[in-house]
Amino acid sequence: MKNLTAVITGASGGIGRAIAYSLAKEGCNLVLFGGTNAKKLEDTALALKKEFNGIAVDFYPCDLTDDKSVISLFKKAAKNGVDVLINNAGLAYSAPVENTDMQTFDRIMKVNFRAPVLLTKEALPYLRLSKRASIINIASVVAHNGYPLQSAYTASKHALLGFTKSIAAELYNQGIRVHVISPGGVYTDMIKTARPDLTGEDMIMPEDVANTVLFLLKNRTNAVIDEIRLHRAAKQPFS
Repeated sequence: MKNLTAVITGASGGIGRAIAYSLAKEGCNLVLFGGTNAKKLEDTALALKKEFNGIAVDFYPCDLTDDKSVISLFKKAAKNGVDVLINNAGLAYSAPVENTDMQTFDRIMKVNFRAPVLLTKEALPYLRLSKRASIINIASVVAHNGYPLQSAYTASKHALLGFTKSIAAELYNQGIRVHVISPGGVYTDMIKTARPDLTGEDMIMPEDVANTVLFLLKNRTNAVIDEIRLHRAAKQPFS
């Protein structure tokens, strides 16, 4: 995997940061996209450069709801090619459906679903030039189940799962592997804020998801894995 270039969204913390570190250890060059916290994204990029001498690390603060900004920044990010696209950025939201205003619903759908679609479309011309092209979308257990008070979030992840399944079949013969990972509760800052009562015990850690990403990228056999779910208690992938 040395010298491959991976684009990772939501890379300033949590799962995205863990994935970035995991790929950096393998010698991958990184392009990190983050949201509004530009300082946190820059700190992550600088820490990676310092710890893993010899890899390239570029970072781009980006509003994933702004199509023009996404397209413009991606073209800059892809100047040296793209081998791996990891759509990890996501927004969680919990509220009764009648209290979910359409502006919030649209934002959830844009970040969690529409942005991965747009980034996939932008990445494909570059991925077709790679001999190890992969797209990995980070979904959620809510992509498979419905939970109360999470209608917008659940709808966005169901859409991402369906999209991933479709393009996995569409792009397979072009040499592009497409996977989706659906974790249960991952102990990130977002979870810590939403559920301060949780200690992280028996929960999935960001590194568990990163290890699964690494497994998928390293094992490009004909036994293609359609999806991987990470179970909250067992911390073990199962399909």
